[in-house]
Amino acid sequence: MKKIILLAVLFCTIKVQAQDRLDDIGRITIHAYIPESEELPYEAHKLLTTKLSQIITANGIADNEDCVRFVLTAKVNIISKDIVPGPPQRISQKIDVTLLLGDIEDNKAYSQATISTMGVGLNDEKSFISAFKSINPKNPIITAFLQEGKERIIGYYQTHGKDLLAEAKRQASMQNYEDALMLLASIPDVCTDCFEEASKIAEPIFVNMIEARGKEYLQQAQTVWAQNPTRDGAAEATRLLSQINFAASCMPQANDLIAKITAKMNEIDRREWEHEMKVYQDGIEREKRQWAQQVREYEDQVQTQRMYLKAARDVAITYAKNQPKVVTRIVNYNRIILW
Repeated sequence: MKKIILLAVLFCTIKVQAQDRLDDIGRITIHAYIPESEELPYEAHKLLTTKLSQIITANGIADNEDCVRFVLTAKVNIISKDIVPGPPQRISQKIDVTLLLGDIEDNKAYSQATISTMGVGLNDEKSFISAFKSINPKNPIITAFLQEGKERIIGYYQTHGKDLLAEAKRQASMQNYEDALMLLASIPDVCTDCFEEASKIAEPIFVNMIEARGKEYLQQAQTVWAQNPTRDGAAEATRLLSQINFAASCMPQANDLIAKITAKMNEIDRREWEHEMKVYQDGIEREKRQWAQQVREYEDQVQTQRMYLKAARDVAITYAKNQPKVVTRIVNYNRIILW
């Protein structure tokens, strides 16, 4: 019974995203980033960033801009630039693209490789685009470069794994559950002992987060409704209640509040409110069906632990997306210029 309850908490809280995202659990995470200092034309800058992301994923690594410590970046050096007579006249550029992979927190470059390429286009931007398109993510030089970087990253987790676990526990003790889960979700499964310990630690932290956040949302909804028992207040209270996991212990109180709101709304605008309640209930039922399917597919203990790490990663990503872009991250990114 305990296992069923915990699985319910897990699967329903993360809203169960696409099945293929399970493959991301335990993968090393590297983020593709090109500093603005490269001064590339906009479309060329965007394409090179996309190319770096392709390099990351093509080599079995996850790219996530919201959970990042390790960065893959590139520096562009124009070796030669020629005007090709027309019509139409074109620009030909020979370019060296230097790839760097490193740790922006510790300000360390782990590996480096240079790829020579050439691009021809009607203008500088199209010439850059032509050159970047020709870069093959599976180029043996790139593969070897990434392998070296991955080994350095694995070495980091092997050295600092216990420190990360301790920090996750400390954050959880201060009820910073999302920060704790973010740390746990960053640990790759190639660091076997640390990964398994992270899996075990994630379970109680995840459950405690569900309980704590559920009570917070319920209290906020109760306050909103008490202060504003109108159509607008009902909409805001329902929005808050919809964020409570249905396995949380405060769910009966949430249902009681929904019943009170519904009774009031029936007096004001029954048809419209009944439609909103149907949407609300359908969401809960959909989570239950998804949970039941996942329970059938993942019943052994090892898979259960990995699913808690998936939940931790999803929570960490959602949490990071909702945080303001702090100055610290910008400063850390700017260190890349000096690599």
